[in-house]
Amino acid sequence: MFVALEGLSVFFISQSSYFRHSATLAKIDAVKSHVKQMTDAWQNYFGLQERNDKLLEANLLLLSENIYLKHQLEYNINQYDSSNRIVRNFTCIPATVVENTLNRDDNRLILNVGRDDGIEKDMGVISMNGVIGIVDRVSDNFCTVTSLLNTSRGVSGKLRKTGIYGPVVWDKKDVWHVEIIDVPQHIAINAGDTVVTSGHSLTFPEGILIGTVESYQLDKGVSYRVRIKLSNDFQSIYNVYVISADKKPELDSLKREIKFR
Repeated sequence: MFVALEGLSVFFISQSSYFRHSATLAKIDAVKSHVKQMTDAWQNYFGLQERNDKLLEANLLLLSENIYLKHQLEYNINQYDSSNRIVRNFTCIPATVVENTLNRDDNRLILNVGRDDGIEKDMGVISMNGVIGIVDRVSDNFCTVTSLLNTSRGVSGKLRKTGIYGPVVWDKKDVWHVEIIDVPQHIAINAGDTVVTSGHSLTFPEGILIGTVESYQLDKGVSYRVRIKLSNDFQSIYNVYVISADKKPELDSLKREIKFR
C-alpha cells in the first residue's frame, strides 16, 4: 500500500510540474508576441516620415506634370524641366500645414516652410486638388497664408470653357463655396463648368483648379454672380505646395517703377 501511494504521489507531482511548465511557456510566448507587436508598431511609426516624404516628392512630380500637360494641350507650351521641378517658370516647394483657421472672416494657414526655404510674400499655395491661398507673412522657418476663405483678398479666376475671368471672393456662408463675380450676362454658364486660375499674375500658373460651377444668378441686374463648389476640402488640408515664380521679382520691380496698381 505504501509503495502504491508513493507512486501515485510521484505521478501527480510530475503532472503538476508539466502543467506549470506548459503554463510558463504559454506566458513567455504571449509576452514575446506582445513585444514583437510593439516593436513592429514603433518601426512603422518611425518609418512614416520617410514614407510621407517620398509620397510628397511623388505628388510633386505628378502635380508638375499635370500642370505642364494642361498648358501643352491648351497653349502648346513646352517649358518643363522635371529635374528642377519647373513648370513654365514656376517652381513648387512642398510644405505641410501647421495651423488652419476656418471660423474667421479672414482665415489663414501656417506652413512649416519659411524664408530659409525660399518662401516669399505673395507666393501662391496649392494642393494636389487646387488653389489654397497666398502667402502673406514669412519668418525664417514658417509662413502664414491667406486662404481662399477670406473677405479681404481674392484671386483671379476664369471659366475654363469660355475663358471669361473675374475676381473670386468668399461670402462667408460656408467653407465649401466661393463665388466668381462680374461675369457678363451674355456668357453661357452651365452647372459643372470648371473654374481655374486666370494666369493674370505670377502668383499662380494659369489653369490651376479652383472648383466647379454649382449655380449662378444675376447680381443687381448687371452681371452674373457664380457660386463655385471648391475643389479643396479646407477642413482636411495637410500637404501643400508653395509656387515660386522665377520672373516675379522682375515683374514686381517693373510695377513699382511705373506705380502700377
